[in-house]
Order: sequence, then C-alpha cells, then structure tokens
Amino acid sequence: MKKITSFLRMYVVFIVTVHLSAQAQTGTAPLKSLKNKLDIYNETHTCEKAYLQFDKPYYAVGDTIYFKAYVTIGAEHKLSALSGILHVDLIGPKNQILRNIKLQVTAGTCWGDFVLTDTLKGGGYLIRAYTNWMRNEGENSFFEKAITVCSLTSVSNFKGGKPQRKIATMQEQPKHDVQFMPEGGSLVAGNYSKIAFKAIGANGNYPNIKGTITDETGNELASFSATHAGMGSFTFVPEAGKTYNANIVYDDGTHDVVVLPKATETGYTINVNNNNADTLRMRITAAANSTTDKLSLVARAGGTIYYAADKQQTGVKFFSVAIPKNIFPTGIVQFTLYSADKEPLNERLVFINNHDELKMGLTTEKRKYKIREKVNIALNTQSKASKPTMGSFSISVVDETKVPVDTVNENNILTSLLLTSNLKGYIDAPAYYFSNNNEQTQSDLDNLLLTQGYRHFEWKEIDSKKQSEPKYQPEKDFRISGIVKRNGKPANGAKVSLISKTNGFFMIDTVADSSGRFAFEHLIFSDSTKFLIQSKVAKGQDNVIVEMDTLPVSNRNRYVSPFNSKKDNGQIDLNTYAVNQMQFYEEQKKYGVNQHPVLLNEVHIAAKKESAIPHSENLNGSGNADQVLNAKQLEKMNCGKIVDCLSGVLSGVIFRAGVPLNSRAHQAVMAVVLDGVFLDKSEYDIFDYLHTEDIEGIEVVLGPHYAAIYGDRMANGGLIITTKKAKKINNYYRYAPGVVTYMPKGFYKAREFYSPQYDNPKTNTKIPDLRSTIYWNPNIITDKDGKASFSYFNADSKGTYRVVVEGIDADGNLGRQVYRYTVE
Repeated sequence: MKKITSFLRMYVVFIVTVHLSAQAQTGTAPLKSLKNKLDIYNETHTCEKAYLQFDKPYYAVGDTIYFKAYVTIGAEHKLSALSGILHVDLIGPKNQILRNIKLQVTAGTCWGDFVLTDTLKGGGYLIRAYTNWMRNEGENSFFEKAITVCSLTSVSNFKGGKPQRKIATMQEQPKHDVQFMPEGGSLVAGNYSKIAFKAIGANGNYPNIKGTITDETGNELASFSATHAGMGSFTFVPEAGKTYNANIVYDDGTHDVVVLPKATETGYTINVNNNNADTLRMRITAAANSTTDKLSLVARAGGTIYYAADKQQTGVKFFSVAIPKNIFPTGIVQFTLYSADKEPLNERLVFINNHDELKMGLTTEKRKYKIREKVNIALNTQSKASKPTMGSFSISVVDETKVPVDTVNENNILTSLLLTSNLKGYIDAPAYYFSNNNEQTQSDLDNLLLTQGYRHFEWKEIDSKKQSEPKYQPEKDFRISGIVKRNGKPANGAKVSLISKTNGFFMIDTVADSSGRFAFEHLIFSDSTKFLIQSKVAKGQDNVIVEMDTLPVSNRNRYVSPFNSKKDNGQIDLNTYAVNQMQFYEEQKKYGVNQHPVLLNEVHIAAKKESAIPHSENLNGSGNADQVLNAKQLEKMNCGKIVDCLSGVLSGVIFRAGVPLNSRAHQAVMAVVLDGVFLDKSEYDIFDYLHTEDIEGIEVVLGPHYAAIYGDRMANGGLIITTKKAKKINNYYRYAPGVVTYMPKGFYKAREFYSPQYDNPKTNTKIPDLRSTIYWNPNIITDKDGKASFSYFNADSKGTYRVVVEGIDADGNLGRQVYRYTVE
C-alpha cells in the first residue's frame, strides 16, 4: 500500500502543483486547509476509467463480440499505468454473470472477446468492465454497455426465412415523473434563479412537456418547455414564504401540477455563463439574510484541483469571477462553493470543450470498390496544434447495409470518457451533445448537467479527520486474497500458506492481519492453476474457515436499450441483421465451416433445456452436451466418490486410475472443466475429493459438435463438472477446516479476428462471404509521424461500408473518425 500511495502522491501533487501555482489565489488559512484535505484525499483516490470500443453495435447468437479496452487515469485521460488487470463481464438478462474474463492491461490497453453461443436467448445483455481500483467507487464507476442480442432460432421471428415480428429489447419502465432542480442546488429568496427540469413518461419515454410557473394567487411568473430529452430550464426570482406551482401540460394533452421546492432565506446561488468560447463567467449571490462569511470556490476534474480562490463577502451581496477555460481539461468540471468551515454550500457542473480532440484522417486509394477487392487504408493523426502524435487505436469496418447504425444514440470514446462516465444514471443519446457546437446543443448539455448527478464526490469522506484507505488496491499482477475466520470472527495472526503442485512444487506463507485478512501478491501463474490455501490458528482448527475474495455480483436491475427508447415503443427492428446472420451461418454449415458453433434446430435446443444444469459454465449453454447427469440422478446412485459412480455410467467414457478416457477416440485422455476452469492433468486427483453430494451436474462432450467452441483444449472430448458450491464461492472448495482448494482464472487470450485473404491461393473462394463485420483490428499504433496503415478484403455484399477508428495518444488526447466508401 505504501508503494501505491507513493505513486499516487507523486502523480496528484505534480498535477495540482502545476495548475494551482498558476491559477489559484492562495494565502488564507481556510482555503489552504480545504485544499490540503482535498489533496490528501486525491492522493489515494485517483480516478481510473475504462472505455470499450466494439466491432459493431448489436449482435446475434453465434456471433463473437470483439472489443478493445482503454484504461485511463485522471481528468486528462492519459493511459493508466496504475492497474495491470481489467475484469470484463458478460451479464445476462436476469443479472447473471454469464462469463468473466481477466485481461492483461499493457500501457493502458487490452482487448478480448465473448462468443455468444446459440443457446442464448435474444434480448438485452450487458457488458461491464472495471479494474479492482475502480471498485472503490462502486458499480457506478464501471464501464457498462447495453448489448442487444438477436435470436436466430425462434420460429416466431422467422418463417420461410422471412421476419414475422420485431425483436424486443429489455428496458426500464420508469414511473411518470417530473423533477425540478435549482442551479447550484438551492432556491434562494430574492435571488435570480435558474431551474432545470427533467420529465420521464410512464412508458420510459421523454415527453415534450410545457407549462407555466404560478404563485398561490395564480399569477404567472414564468413559462417553460422541454427542448431535448424531456429537459429544459427557466428563470425567475422567488420570494420568501410563497408557494410556487409548475403547471405541466404533456404532449398527449394530460395535465399535472408539481409544487416547487421552497425558497430559503439564507444561502447562496451560483449562476453560470458558459457561452463565451474562451472565458467561463460565474456570479455568486448571497441571500439578503445570509451572514457575511469567507467563501471559497474550488473547481475539480477527475479528482484534480484546477482552480481555487476565496472571497470576502463583507458588505457585498454578490461577486463575479471570470476564469479562462484553457486551464481546465476538456470534460466535466465540478465547481463547489465552501464556507469558512469548509462546508460545501453549492455545487455546479460545467462542461468545458477546448476542442482539443485529435485530428484524424482516413484515406483510401478510391471511394468505390468491388466485392472481395483489397482495401488499403492510411491513418494519419495530429494534435490540436497539427503536430504528429503517437497513439493506440482500434479499427472496425462493418457493412452498413447489414448493420444500420443509429449515430445519434451510439456511445463512443468521446461521449464515454468526457461525459457519461462522470454522471450518475443512464444518459440517452450522448452523441447528440457532441454532434453540433451550437447554442441550442450547449444549452441542452447544460440542462443535462443540472439534472444529472455527479459521480465523484463525497464530502463527508474528504472532511473526516482520518480518511479511510481504499478497500480495493490496484492489481498489477495476480493476487490471491481472502479472510480467515474462527467461530465466525476474524482470526487475527492466523498463519496462511499458499501451496501449488501444478508445474512443480510451490509454497509461500503470510500472516492474517487484525481483520483476519490475508493476501499473496505479485503472483505469476497459468490459467487453471490449482492452489491449496491452508490456515493455522493458534487456538485450534475447530470452526476455522477460509473465505476467498470473489468478483462483485451484478446488482443492477436495469438494462437500457442502446437504441432510441422512443422508437416503436422500445421495439427494435433487427430483422435485417438477423436474416443476414442466419444466411451467413447456413452457408457456413453447408460448406462445413465451424468458426461459429451455431445450432439452427430449435427443437434440439428445447429438448436439451430440460437437462439444464444450474450455474453451469458450459460455453455451449447449460445442458447442451452429448450426455447430461443432474444432481437428482447422481443422488440416486448413492455411491460416495464421484469416480465410482461414473464408471460404466457415462457412454463413451471409461476411467483408469481416476483419469477419464474417451473410448471413441482411442482412449485419449479427456479434458476436465470444473466450474468453468480447465484442470491440468496433474490435477485430476480432484476426483478423490469430489462426492456425489458435491455435484450439481456433469455434462459429457464427446464429439466435435459441442467441442468446437473450446478449440484444441477439448479435441479429445471432456467432462464439464458443476459443483453445488459454484454458486456461492466461485472456484474454491472446502474439504477440511481451514483448508480450501482454489482455482483462479488466468489471463484470457483473445481470439484473432478472421479476415479472408483473397490474394492467397489457399483461400477457399467458393464459400459465400456474407460477413457483417468486415474487419476488426484492436492494435493499431501510429508512429512518430502520426501514421499507420492496414488492409483487408471486402465481402460479397454491395453497399456502404463504414470504417470507425478510435483511440488515445500518449498525452491523453482522444480521437474518433468515421469514414465511408461504397462497394459496387
């Protein structure tokens, strides 16, 4: 922890010193004390973010989701060197984590993929990504992407190859609600006040409301109307003791009345003018009955202080400040007004746009191509000052005829890192706020910030006398940790040993702290390495247990469609894409191409569902195997050790010395997957520990039909074993007091995107090329001249091809460019 704190201290102090030395007005004790508290907090709470670019916006079962992750640190979005591991989850419609992979972060980037097996149902899925360090801010800080998955097997969707109905995506259904929020947080009597509002209809849409503000006598003081996504704002001067009503008229003609918050007779208001291109102007006004006080105004972004000043309010009702925008990074800046006692009085969020995104150019040799023709693309990147810049980028090319893109509603690297990652809740159509740099768009963006909460601020934590250390530490490499308990209480001073016999004998020891916690750090091991964790307590081993740290579960109960929720009452027409993908996989099946393990026989799938195993991590889907034994069947066997039960029961499987052999493949040794983890052959002694009462189910894979998705690791077939403990303790198993066996997952090795090379004589040109993702490359690096190039071949479909490149340069500048060409 000391090393981590030291690193963060150097990083934060350097940034704060550079900005405050030039911009902050210092000298008063209250302001110095306030900044000191903020600096101390930032030293151990530096903000880390993740963003994922995907090869396309939606998918079908059988597809592979390809993505690249960018992990950044601080408000300037430099690629992070803090974390070395990124966790990425695929979460199903019922909030279950279907798959979790660990990716090795190098220079702030990594990439991976998820195979969508044919047994998945169409609907709304979620991909989330986070580092262990990000867990300190809770799930709100995780990257999340709603993914719509289209089913290909449902007869209710297709008949004779033609679509029968639209495919619904899962969405929240918010209650009918309109909220009014004063600028700065307070409605102060006698002060000019701006009030923003946000309306959400009963069906989750954003109604185009309008209305008037009246007092208790019916006098009309102001009028209002929504300008974008149910949001808008108005101004008026409230009086003390009066009640004000918002008389709302919805676009369907219905009416409602909402009582506005009461105006207080003390306090302050903050009014912001962000219209000038170079200068931000703010006016702080005190209420008539407010006491004279020393006020401090502090501006922070990404945990870093960029501006701090204090002002004496003696005999002055208001004061104004003019702040040059170029002292701030592009993105959301949080302004907070503090009292002399360092109590936060008001808060205001402002979006600063310095227009410093990368200048990116994509060029091709021509704008029109033929099918299967080779395309050479040159990428050129420059900074705002038109200087070449080195950076890391990812490229996606899709056939836009097959994959229509809603450009207004799609998220991208700019909208994510600059906007949505800093705000609470779901932001509809974030690209809208970046589409046009005009007065209306800026006003709509300001209304969004007035109505949407900020993620990164807890003053109670900052102001506490002893700030707590972060619970979760950055992962540079693999770490195994947990807690030792005796009689349900932390076992202080317990000796803990980590032992492994995989790839040779290995053992290290540590001692649990006062909270019973232990950790083994800086570990290097391959995937599916088995460890034995043994604890010894001086008072004896009775009632001693070891609990391993596990991944956070998904607590989110909402999956918002990535498409415009106002279209077709939340029903998205994906049939164009679905029909194409069905044709694509039928052609692969016809030509014996097994890149996509898709089953197009729905009856076969439905039959297997009856044998589904709870919590199974079978990549084909639970119950999809050549033979399945569930818990009830195993219990009826009543034979103790599992190896004794299975001998002679599993068709095509024999056991010799406890090792499963495939009798249909010359008695080759089969793979064993225990709760999603491949076991090394030296670890097959696990059968000596497993009993029938431990097992939720066993799925047997013998032939290529179900083995294909596993690749070479299951070339000889395999046993997929799911334990009853898999639901609760995530790959660790107790067999004696104070002893657990733990099999953590290692780094995931990403699949390489397949792109046919039609200039290679070995390429089978008879297979129809119906790809929707034409090209995906997550590892494009520009050189010192800001240049890079790549090439690929078009598919068989004619139409418009869309090229999207995103990335970050070495200085944290973000870039995105879209390019289109035609295939005739």
